[in-house]
Amino acid sequence: RMIATLQAEGLIAQNQGNGKYCLGVGLVSLAGVALGRLNARAAAQPHLAALANLTQETVNVTVLDGQECVNVDRAASPQPIQYIGWIGRRSPLHCTASGKLILAHMTPEERTAVLPSPLKKYTPNTVTDSYQLTRQLTQICQQRYAIVHEEYETGFSSVAGPLYNHLGNLLATISISGPAYRLSAATFQTFLPTL
Repeated sequence: RMIATLQAEGLIAQNQGNGKYCLGVGLVSLAGVALGRLNARAAAQPHLAALANLTQETVNVTVLDGQECVNVDRAASPQPIQYIGWIGRRSPLHCTASGKLILAHMTPEERTAVLPSPLKKYTPNTVTDSYQLTRQLTQICQQRYAIVHEEYETGFSSVAGPLYNHLGNLLATISISGPAYRLSAATFQTFLPTL
């Protein structure tokens, strides 16, 4: 019963491959102060801040947690009108740039396990057809980045690129997000080399 409660709160997670448990990403929301002291996070923060300054948009680092993605680090846009993607924010996988990039790195079986059915429509641009989503994920996997225009939140768009570990496995995503009126397809293309 305790394991089920901890898992439901995101404090632990079960490895799908071997059934073992490990600490969950839900601890991020409980460990904000401690997270700020982590050397890896401190080392990455100047790079995130530089990317936010270069692009003039908010930059987030996101990881998979269960059936959602969660922001584990961020650097705010210097612009007065900006996307607020706070640390600990949870988002769906099928309609966010980070979520789609994570899905693109999964097997079809893994996707089925994490995607809700039916896919929820958040805005008029949200892709809810599983065949269309699968086609998008194939393209995202080939190009190694994902772009969404107002699929999760009206008025906001995002591009995400992968962060791989030393074995070449997806560790996290890094995304650049902001108001849709500033983030055209051409603007996103200028961001891609920096991701």
